[in-house]
Amino acid sequence: MLSLSGGGFRGLYTAQVLADLEAELGEPIARHFDLVAGTSVGGILALAVAMEIPAKKIVELFVEHGEDIFKKRLSLLGILRSSYSSGPLAKLLEAEDLFGERLLGECLHPVVVPSINYSTGKPVLFKTPHHENFKRDHTYRLVDVALATSAAPAYFPRHTFNNNQYVDGGLFANAPGILANHEALTFFGRAQEDVWMLSVGTMSALFTVDPRGNREGGTLDWGGWSPAETPKRLFGLAISVQESLTDFILKHCLQGRYQHLDDDLTERRANAVALDKANAAAREVLQGTAAERSKFAIGDPVIRNFFNHRPQAARFHYGPRAAKE
Repeated sequence: MLSLSGGGFRGLYTAQVLADLEAELGEPIARHFDLVAGTSVGGILALAVAMEIPAKKIVELFVEHGEDIFKKRLSLLGILRSSYSSGPLAKLLEAEDLFGERLLGECLHPVVVPSINYSTGKPVLFKTPHHENFKRDHTYRLVDVALATSAAPAYFPRHTFNNNQYVDGGLFANAPGILANHEALTFFGRAQEDVWMLSVGTMSALFTVDPRGNREGGTLDWGGWSPAETPKRLFGLAISVQESLTDFILKHCLQGRYQHLDDDLTERRANAVALDKANAAAREVLQGTAAERSKFAIGDPVIRNFFNHRPQAARFHYGPRAAKE
């Protein structure tokens, strides 16, 4: 299993690691995994991986258009609307050489992408039809699934399709490895000892408190003088804690069969990197660190063992790739 975390523009780190691994393998990385799971920007990457779109293309998208995606718009300090529009990202993803108008059911490999259905207040997992019970999601556009999983509160507006409003899956599953493990046990019928997982993070910074600051729990405490910063900081804290918790749990569940590729941000580098920083300094930190991490991964025999795996051809029950009886 391949698990890809969320983290906004920090997903450039994830994309660069995947691109480097694909360059070493000489083929799409999905051909070595039975399932790909991804949340938020990791969900966008997971969909691309499942479609065998080269990770290098996603790297190029972030490098060339990151500042367009995260271009501030008039929002009256986040009171009227989110800081960024989802329009530029949607337009990029709708390009014919990316997702275009293709559907989830056209994926070549099984994939799971979490979001939250804000209309019902419940979590939702968008899935390819790799189980006979998964009858509906394959009819959804890849672009809609991508925008639904990455609609980070206060950063982007909610994404509406199919008469429902969706927000970022990172609120409950920013690191989707636990969901992938459940999928393996429940819907693929695997025993726990047969599950192997490679997880790739996004250099998620740990959100901690300044002991010198206000600790009264109000807007000034959480967000300073800008109301928009309060939900952003709470969202950042939520995804940071989830990353740590998921890593801890999966190390127990999978033991030596779980490998996590990620890097901690030093104090100075943390100032250059954020969910919505897409400038040259952020790109340098993310791509440079990813290059070092992928070099380590390529030389690690434990991680190389993942790439010796060749899964059986995926069996889809519905849609254009449904198995012929």
